[in-house]
Amino acid sequence: MAAKLFLVSLLFLTGAVQAGETIRVYQLDGSIHCREAESTGPDQAAEVLKKAGVKVLSSSSRTVPFALPGACGTPTGKANVLVVDADDWKKMTGKHTDAPGFGVWIFDRPLVEVYKYDGSLQCQRGSETSLEDMARELSENGIEVKSSRKGTDGRVHISMCGASTGRLNVYSIATESLPAAQALGFELLVTRKMTGEIAVPPVSRRAPALSRTPRSPGTTPGKGAIPKLW
Repeated sequence: MAAKLFLVSLLFLTGAVQAGETIRVYQLDGSIHCREAESTGPDQAAEVLKKAGVKVLSSSSRTVPFALPGACGTPTGKANVLVVDADDWKKMTGKHTDAPGFGVWIFDRPLVEVYKYDGSLQCQRGSETSLEDMARELSENGIEVKSSRKGTDGRVHISMCGASTGRLNVYSIATESLPAAQALGFELLVTRKMTGEIAVPPVSRRAPALSRTPRSPGTTPGKGAIPKLW
């Protein structure tokens, strides 16, 4: 489970990195539900990166802002978050493809996007839920919708009647409302556009970010397509 979490959030910085640029990275601390598992603190996590040649500017303890199973034996979601030198990070990931279990922290945003599949199926089967109707589910539960749009998941779906169309209803909400939205069955949407904002502080030139999750063969992002990272 922990490995899967890192897989979806590990990103490479490619191309030129400006001097002094920093990014936030994280590593789950190893704590497990219902167990007294040995956990790693922020200072210990920082030492791992320092030994790998990465300059660490600060470290803290946070919780990943997306839903995780609460069953015994699963990760608690507690993480060590560190601000590191972007150039050092790039060099390390070039040598160590698993980035010693660290991923890029992309969650410090005032707004996030959440989504649900709209229920449409190929051959006009299924029952499509409109943006407006699904938005009411959020607003009736105290979640303000800042904006909404239609999209697709960018995946190649099997062509047969009754199969998913891949169409999504996507909503922009305040980050603090994410847990409430997830409780309603909405999922956090992380796109490649988001990964372009991992630099701290923002800079005019940013290197493109690439997901480790390969794109389905023959697919290219089109109008309305959402190249999901997970």
